[in-house]
Amino acid sequence: MDDDERRARLEALFEAHARTVLAYARRRTDHASAADVLSDVFVVAWQRLERIPEDALPWLLACARRTLANHQRGERRRHRLVERLMASTPRIASPAPEIPDDALAQALATLSERDREALFLTEWEGLSAKQAARALGCSPQAFWVRSHRARSRLAAALDHPTNTITLEATP
Repeated sequence: MDDDERRARLEALFEAHARTVLAYARRRTDHASAADVLSDVFVVAWQRLERIPEDALPWLLACARRTLANHQRGERRRHRLVERLMASTPRIASPAPEIPDDALAQALATLSERDREALFLTEWEGLSAKQAARALGCSPQAFWVRSHRARSRLAAALDHPTNTITLEATP
């Protein structure tokens, strides 16, 4: 069989049986996995095109059954691996920054997550403005603006003028 004949046969098989194979797989797994099974079945069909009998549907469904079993075994292995990794990895809880002043803690709680992150990266994590900008995926200038606004909002929340806040985040 030459390449054109192979391609024509596979296309005919796909056109005739893909919906049935997909429905078979969907009844046994989720939709995304069923689509993967369908693809895998027709990859195998391409590889073994000469061995597929004229009555191809039973052969394709048997292939789908084996492919589903392989997917399910792989999924179980992945799940067990994740469980082993989770069990063997020590849990290191990153402690929240200790904020000695209740007023400061309350003021920080009024800020958005974005503002708190800008302040924490420079003050608690000790990053420079340039490093914090990289961590947040923005330019140093954008970070400077973000941190300036965060300091202003924090000062307002503390009911202090902006210039009394000593947080440093210049570019």
